[in-house]
Amino acid sequence: MTLSLLHRLAATQLPVSLTGGADVDAVRMLALAGHVQAVIPRPVRTLTGHHQPPATVSGITPLGRQMIERFPREAAVA
Repeated sequence: MTLSLLHRLAATQLPVSLTGGADVDAVRMLALAGHVQAVIPRPVRTLTGHHQPPATVSGITPLGRQMIERFPREAAVA
């Protein structure tokens, strides 16, 4: 999931904001690994649980670019 998100981010114009728990968690893992520069706000407690504000990816690091080159996107299966 995180590697496919890294490929998606490389193909889009940055900065980009991502919503949804799975995408924000993937951005969090990419940022912790040093593959992207991102701002990830803390979840906000609400009456019904928690709300995750969008994570904003501002750039892909040189290490992230190396990962993209080393692990290219798999060819689409027809």
